[in-house]
Amino acid sequence: MLRRFRNFMALPRIRKRLLLEAALGLSSALWLVRRKPFRAYVATLGQAHPGEYVDTAMPVIATRPLGQVRWALRHVNRLARGRFTCLMLAIAGKRMLNRRGLANTLVLGVRPDKGDEGDPFGAHAWLRAGPYVIIGEEERAGHIPVASYHSDRLTV
Repeated sequence: MLRRFRNFMALPRIRKRLLLEAALGLSSALWLVRRKPFRAYVATLGQAHPGEYVDTAMPVIATRPLGQVRWALRHVNRLARGRFTCLMLAIAGKRMLNRRGLANTLVLGVRPDKGDEGDPFGAHAWLRAGPYVIIGEEERAGHIPVASYHSDRLTV
């Protein structure tokens, strides 16, 4: 525990802020997903579209902030021993990208052939920013996109 604290303190200020933002965002997403029904917060996720929405009019995106958000979310989830689900990671990532004024899309998909008792449809969520998948890339293969929630480029 002390070693982790020392490692955290040795990080540059920007990395510390990213980790704290990710930790707070993931804690908030955990509370939201576990305590509220989906219909209660779906309107806050952005404009709904059927299937996987890809913004064709999207300008070129700087990939550095996308990589920073991805790093922070993965790092916090690893420290929490994988406690956060793909939906929680995508919601927290979406909020982080929204704060940075970057257009993004949260995609919900199912994989009917790979479900189990607790999850009969094999549900998965991933987060896109233009052509890049920020969260959920590895597991999304074979999932059929059902709905997307898009946030346009915001001015901050």
